[in-house]
Parts: sequence; structure tokens; C-alpha cells
Amino acid sequence: MLEQCPGEPLCDACLALACSVSLSEMRDVTAAIGRVPPFARTTGTCASCRRQTLTVARGVQAVDAKCAHCSRPIDPGEAVEVVETDRFHTYCCVRLLSAESVRSAKILSRRSWGLINKSRERMGLPPLEDPSPNDA
Repeated sequence: MLEQCPGEPLCDACLALACSVSLSEMRDVTAAIGRVPPFARTTGTCASCRRQTLTVARGVQAVDAKCAHCSRPIDPGEAVEVVETDRFHTYCCVRLLSAESVRSAKILSRRSWGLINKSRERMGLPPLEDPSPNDA
């Protein structure tokens, strides 16, 4: 199957299903052949089931998966988040999502203070001073 689809990474589960063998048997086989050229065993997206997992492919160079945020290698078995085609360490993904949440909260806070002061102006009251610093 790997020879019929050179360059396509396949996971142990899909290979086991296609070859009608147990998953543990297939893991033993892929662990052994993954160390022998022209096969490569890396973390990747299975061409069959599209899961992010350990895969084996024929006719490819072993390329270390890198995080799209920090560019550090993603080790096999390490927790990974996949967003479209980009791979992230879980902690990098959480950091990016948190940063976006903080940005959104600051924008909403500025809008809220603007609305409060606009309402106070309509009532004839002096504007309040925004207690938060003006961050971009």
C-alpha cells in the first residue's frame, strides 16, 4: 500500500485496517520500517483519515514537523493542535488564542467607555476618565 502511494503518509490504524491485521502488529511493523530508507515515520496528517498522528510514508525525506508559531520541532507523541494545515504545540495555540481574547477585550473596553461618556454627555454630566491605559 505504501509503494502504491509514494509520499502519502498513512497512520498505523488505516494501514492495519487495509491489511487486515491488528493495530499492535501494524505498530510493530511501521516502527521497524520507519527507520529504513526510503520509508520515513513522522508526526503528520494521515492521507486516509486526516488525523494528526504518527504516520509512515515511502519515498519522502524525514522532515521534522515544526510549530507554525514558534518554529521549534514538534516531537512525535507531543500534544499538537492543527488549524487548517498549520501545526502548533498545544501551549503555542493556547497562547495565540489568549492573545486574541485580550485584544478583543481591550477593544470592547474602549468602546464601552466611549458609550458611557457619550451617555453622560447627553445627560449633561462630565465625562469619566478611563481608568485603563490606552494600549494599542
